[in-house]
Amino acid sequence: MKTTVISSELSWLYFNQCIIDEAADVTNPLYERIKFLAIFSSNLDEFFRVKVNHLASDKSTRKSKLFNTILHEINLQQEQFGDIWRTQIIPELLQNNIIVYQGQPIDTCHLKEIGRYFKSEVLSFIQIVFIKNETDTIYFLDNRRLYFLVKLKNPENRFEYAYINIPSDKLDRFKLLSKKDHTNYIISLDEIIKSCSHFIFANYTIVSCFAIKMNRDEDYEIEDEDSGNLITKIKHKIKERKTGLPTRFLYDTTMPVEDIVLCKNTFQLKKREMVSGGTHHNLFDLFKFPNPLKPKLQGPNYPALEHPAFENSNSVFDVIDSKNQLLHFPYHSYHYVLQFFNQAAIDSRVTKIKVTLYRISTQSLIANALISAAKNGKKVTVFVEVKARFDENNNLYWAHEMKKAGIKIIYSMPNLKVHAKIALVTMKIDAKTSKEYAYMATGNFNESTAAIYADHGFFTAKKNYTSDIEKVFRFLGTKEKNSEMNTLLVAGFNMKEQMISMIDNEIENHIAGKSSGIFLKVNGIDEKDIIDKLYEASQAGVKITLIVRGICKLLPGIIGISENIKAYRIVDMYLEHARIYKFNNAGNEKLFLSSADMMGRNLNRRIEVGFPIEDEKLKSEINQIIQFQLDDNTKRRTINSEGKNELIPDKKAPRRAQLDSYNWLKEHVTC
Repeated sequence: MKTTVISSELSWLYFNQCIIDEAADVTNPLYERIKFLAIFSSNLDEFFRVKVNHLASDKSTRKSKLFNTILHEINLQQEQFGDIWRTQIIPELLQNNIIVYQGQPIDTCHLKEIGRYFKSEVLSFIQIVFIKNETDTIYFLDNRRLYFLVKLKNPENRFEYAYINIPSDKLDRFKLLSKKDHTNYIISLDEIIKSCSHFIFANYTIVSCFAIKMNRDEDYEIEDEDSGNLITKIKHKIKERKTGLPTRFLYDTTMPVEDIVLCKNTFQLKKREMVSGGTHHNLFDLFKFPNPLKPKLQGPNYPALEHPAFENSNSVFDVIDSKNQLLHFPYHSYHYVLQFFNQAAIDSRVTKIKVTLYRISTQSLIANALISAAKNGKKVTVFVEVKARFDENNNLYWAHEMKKAGIKIIYSMPNLKVHAKIALVTMKIDAKTSKEYAYMATGNFNESTAAIYADHGFFTAKKNYTSDIEKVFRFLGTKEKNSEMNTLLVAGFNMKEQMISMIDNEIENHIAGKSSGIFLKVNGIDEKDIIDKLYEASQAGVKITLIVRGICKLLPGIIGISENIKAYRIVDMYLEHARIYKFNNAGNEKLFLSSADMMGRNLNRRIEVGFPIEDEKLKSEINQIIQFQLDDNTKRRTINSEGKNELIPDKKAPRRAQLDSYNWLKEHVTC
């Protein structure tokens, strides 16, 4: 029988293949393609830090075979990365009079400029470690940091080895040099150090210099979250990341065997941890690759759209009072969300503000508004999820700052993450009456990522929504589930059960001859019960359409199992982040927006919130955006029955969902 699911790791790599394919797409502007190379590199780096170690350490045959398949796929993708950079990006930069120094002789005027910069700034951060033969010496490479392995010949004509850091965490990775003869020059920090290495090793002859890098395991688990101080344990685990087990040691492809063996022994590595890479590592630094011709060579600018209803009123609360409001990011400005918190902070009628924070900006305007609200006498309660991977330190910092201002902070729960994106503002109407205003979203309270993540945000003052949100906050404060949800889907309460029930309803409707159909747009699908239920619906004849950005363990199009399921990916200039669940319901459509993917972690180990869109006008907006995505023949890929991507062959006029959505919202959404 054909396999009915794919491994999450392999599915994720197929998603990352979409990223590298966008970098190769010559119809994208040059600097957009460079950005996609940076995204690919960042994604792959995280993959090795989070996903790889548990696979590599599993000695079972199945996992061993999977691990080898994964390494093969990664090698193919890295080869494609290098090919794109060498044969597409570099030549096209040259065509635009931009030269990138990569091993070729450096012009005399630039050597002088580089030398000054090296001696005055770079040298401040250089640290040298000589590798000795002592067996009891421990040599350590910091996680994700860049180094050179340098082979030297000392004055006695004996060979020695040392490694030095490349301080890309302290200085810009790429430097724009002086223009010469109408040509711009860019050089990496790596090349600067190489060209000036004789200053570091003044008494030696430099034989060779090769780039190396270590990835360490960062997929920590907190043992026994129910006992002891959870925050203390999290802080301890954050420190452990710096010294985690190696998952990948990257070395220059041109490094000779004797140097590879030296590295393996020096840093106590296993053969499977040794990975041949390019001459430059950490190429997620390409995010800041300088463009001396800006805005030329970059994509068009799409300024955030105004939302007329909010623009035509001085009070966000008056607008929400009039009717429910829906925002589509990044097409709409995130200003209205900030305005919601800012006005709540100063409005004398507002008495309480409650919000959940999962990931926020490092310079968070929302956190600052909450601090101001507390200082203005509002009762502010904030649930801070300090187990949000890689954002723990930022969240702990803001929790501390808010607590100092008098905000009530509720920290992470044992064995549970709170991933919901909800806020509730209580306003005093008169001596006896209060009213609540809610904001719910598919994405985080983060004004920085809101400019590049495609999400939806929803404002309402309707009691059926606000009363359920109040129940969620009550649970976060008391840890007691003593209420049922009447309107919202809440993971940990009713979400998974309701999702299965709604799929069952579509099966029953189809069997009864009524109209049926399911549409899910999520970032990932791996939850077994949901996958099994979707397969059951497909086998019953229900037509199912999925848009899954990342991991999709479900395999569509398998005869007798999933032939009625179609699945797609969309990768474009914005990160598709919104979660949408839509059920035909015999023509009486049910449509939900949500913070939850169809992943085991979301449905079984998190608090998530899904909220129905009941207003017909707002439904039509969501449905129009969905239709644009299903009509996309430029950035949409089909996920085939093996879990791989296939570009959609379409000779019609090109359609691009994100541009169509922007233009449609600009023209049609007027209130």
